[in-house]
Amino acid sequence: MIRGLLLAVQFFTAVPVRKSLPIGRKETIWMLTLYPMVGAMIGAVSWSAAALASGPGGTGPFLTAFVLVLLSAALSGGLHLDGWADTGDAYFSYRERDKRLEIMGDSRIGAFGTMALLFLLLGKLAVLTDLISRGGLVPAFVVFVPFAARAGLAIYLSVSKQAKHSGLLVFFMEKLGRFPLALPAAVLLASGGAAAAVWSGSLLFPVVAAIAVPVAVLFFRSWTARNFGGATGDLAGAFIEGCEMLLWTILLFCT
Repeated sequence: MIRGLLLAVQFFTAVPVRKSLPIGRKETIWMLTLYPMVGAMIGAVSWSAAALASGPGGTGPFLTAFVLVLLSAALSGGLHLDGWADTGDAYFSYRERDKRLEIMGDSRIGAFGTMALLFLLLGKLAVLTDLISRGGLVPAFVVFVPFAARAGLAIYLSVSKQAKHSGLLVFFMEKLGRFPLALPAAVLLASGGAAAAVWSGSLLFPVVAAIAVPVAVLFFRSWTARNFGGATGDLAGAFIEGCEMLLWTILLFCT
């Protein structure tokens, strides 16, 4: 279990884990199962930094929101933002499926990817600034949102076929085999929602979020199958970014 968590930190964050770890089936199962915990850690560190910055005589709502967005991106190594940008470039090329996958694999960012990234970051800043101004951004939800998005990703990967025959995601999913990843992910999502409700003293958002994440998974699965033929590593990153944005927006309307 510890090895799986360390692998999740090593592969999916910018936190240096200078240790050679085996990547067998058991380690891969734990890595993907515990990936939501990495999201919770990112949320906790981001909240702590934002709370320090916004202390007495500190930053206002906009700069506090900027700290949250910056730390989230930095701690994840920009991995998911890269997937969001690559997805934007590929989808808005309006080319056939194989060409979209080729564009997605290009390390360069194009005009559509730049615009998709810009609108995402501006959207996050706007929603988080509004939430902070309303007093609706409590630590429980800052931890829960990235946790829930990654639990949703685990469900998405479990119910989606692979669009490519090679790549890091294909490697991990082959190691995973027939393990029902969606089951522990759903349990973690429900447990995380319950914990967030108890911690925050508010039931509305955790319940709505726990319903919204599986709905987002079904929509995204259908959309990616139709446009890309299944899941890829870039689409996985795009799901996390899009799901977090969805959950922040839901929280805004629940506040």
